[in-house]
Amino acid sequence: MVRVTRETSKAKTRQRVLDEAQRLFRERGYAATSLEQIAEAADVTKGAIYGHFTSKEDLLLSAVEAAPTRDYGSMLNDTSRPLRERLREFGATMAAAEATTDKAGLACGLEFIAALLRSPDALRRYAADLQRRLEELAATDDEQPLPGTTAVEAWAIGHALSVGLQIYHCIAPELITPDVFERAYELLADLYPDD
Repeated sequence: MVRVTRETSKAKTRQRVLDEAQRLFRERGYAATSLEQIAEAADVTKGAIYGHFTSKEDLLLSAVEAAPTRDYGSMLNDTSRPLRERLREFGATMAAAEATTDKAGLACGLEFIAALLRSPDALRRYAADLQRRLEELAATDDEQPLPGTTAVEAWAIGHALSVGLQIYHCIAPELITPDVFERAYELLADLYPDD
């Protein structure tokens, strides 16, 4: 029988807590989910959670930070096609993405953002992680925007556009249609030199 090291056991417990927290936050909401509920679902003690995370905010921030950055580059960096065309296609893809129409996931995310806005330290941590992710995306960008806009700013604009479209698509899907997604993303081409 293979022995599990203490570090491996700790890592598995931490991941189990993260997985159950994400599931419960999504199902019940961030505010409505207690650390006791997470501990029960993960089959650990509340003390074990505090052995890995300082708070419920830390737990969710850790889950967000552990999530991989999506690879948008493969579609957007195909320079054999005009940028407007690629952005329009990207908008169509985003409109159809499961994450875009996931109302439970959006509700959890908005609830978490509201909690972050009340916690300056957590907000700084989340902002630093967001900036790191946007910098990673910008570093893979094959094209540079026009002077006056950095690549990170262009990706930040795209991210903000994505979040806004997702929110209003869930509120008014008859207004924020897939065609609106396509046209909105196509507008980002104005930040770049003409093809």
